[in-house]
Amino acid sequence: MTDDLTSRRRRLKRLALAATAAALALTLAACSSGGSGSTGSSGSSSDGGVYTLGLQEPDSTINPLTTSDYNAMFLVGLASEGLLSQDAKGKLEGRLAKSWKASSDGRTWTVTLRDGLEFSDGSALTSKDVVATFESIIGKDSQSPGKSSFDGILSSVSADGDTGVTFALAKPYADFPYLLTGSNTTIQPAGFSASTNWAKKPVGAGQFVLSKYSAGQGVTFTKNPKYWDAKDVDLKELDVKFFADEQAELLAFQSGEIDQITSSPTVSATLKGSEYQETEPYYNKFDGIFLDVTKAPFDDPKVREAFALALDREAIVKTVYGGDAAVGNDTTFFPSSAIQPKGLEQREQDKSKVADLLGGKTVSFEITTLDAEKELAQVIQQQLEAVGGFTVTLKVLTSAQYYADGADTPWLNAPVTITNWAQRLPAQYIDLIYRSGAVWNASKYSNSKLETLVDQYESTTSDSERQDIANQIGEIEWTDLPVIVPAFASTKIILQQRVTGTFRSGQDFPGGFDFRGIGVSSS
Repeated sequence: MTDDLTSRRRRLKRLALAATAAALALTLAACSSGGSGSTGSSGSSSDGGVYTLGLQEPDSTINPLTTSDYNAMFLVGLASEGLLSQDAKGKLEGRLAKSWKASSDGRTWTVTLRDGLEFSDGSALTSKDVVATFESIIGKDSQSPGKSSFDGILSSVSADGDTGVTFALAKPYADFPYLLTGSNTTIQPAGFSASTNWAKKPVGAGQFVLSKYSAGQGVTFTKNPKYWDAKDVDLKELDVKFFADEQAELLAFQSGEIDQITSSPTVSATLKGSEYQETEPYYNKFDGIFLDVTKAPFDDPKVREAFALALDREAIVKTVYGGDAAVGNDTTFFPSSAIQPKGLEQREQDKSKVADLLGGKTVSFEITTLDAEKELAQVIQQQLEAVGGFTVTLKVLTSAQYYADGADTPWLNAPVTITNWAQRLPAQYIDLIYRSGAVWNASKYSNSKLETLVDQYESTTSDSERQDIANQIGEIEWTDLPVIVPAFASTKIILQQRVTGTFRSGQDFPGGFDFRGIGVSSS
């Protein structure tokens, strides 16, 4: 493994785990009645107004094609637009694309652009811009974190006139349109370079135009009159303020300086009982426990099962996630996934069976993880040792240490690791962490039947066939246990009462950073 390759993997992983997890943590579903009302419930009329939110200042040069920083992606997403996005329930919606269709053999997808599209500088947006963007993402020398989603799937992209784009696939992939909502996929003008500092001269086709960037302070966006759906953008301005930490952002929210804040144990405790709105919870990540199945003690399926049965998942949900999570059952199908494996018994703590599986022996090992996962690691350590039969030590690393470059990078080579994964398609998880030889297969797991099943899953559009295959995939994941999934974390957004309208989708790249229909009450 070369340093260049491992460096790229680390950058890709930083996006998958940190940036997208943070991004998906900010997804806004339809609002429920929190405080005294829900979004759109204000009795005052809205004049669009100015919406203000908080972010951390991006820590590097902003480039739409290569950034793995969520805060940078948010800024880009406000001023840029992708082909498709997902609404709050995961349904696909056309953005720059007005239609998309697969060939009969599933190996080609044709996307048709809307007529008359323009970038914010008045230049036409055509199929050549789409082709150039995706060639930059999937190219051999690409440094784009978005490349990982297309590896082994997308072979080439070509233009058909000014509005037609053809995506040629290496294999049938029924969920391919969802990949077009992924990271780094907003369309940039042809000729845009991956080395360009976008913030110095931003040109995009999004809902807003970046009008002022003040280092250390924030960014001002104004409504883009050339946006294809400008009539539905009510806000005249969107301001982003930079905050150093959550406490500073919380104080700004309490003072009314900003219009939203992401829920957390600290935020929820501080704002409890206050008159604010909040969104429905949204599942944004799981923290997977990866076991190296090629080495003792986890080459023994009984030890892996004992580990899984020693966990009190309800307690983990309560203590680690503050109740903002759902109990997991050792498959990577998120609770919000349209298809769920059926027929699996929910794993619960079973001390007697753990003792039987271990047969009187004591298993000793070290868990390696990030500082951000320290609390979960400590709870797991305590639970395993309380059940008996386990001696567990912890090795907690910084992000730079955990995802260090090189062939021996800890997150892929330590015998037991805890790594967070943002929401993805079921098939993507197989390709990334279960498939033999996959770059992020920290468990060193291999199962040819599972790989065949996921190829079948993506080659059919039949709901009944997909359900049957999902059942088989879930059973293999549940039985073999290369990865233990104790819980799926969720989050929500808290809003000021003056915010009106309903967010169609998320403040993340799958949702397209969509502020259409959102306003700020004049009273």
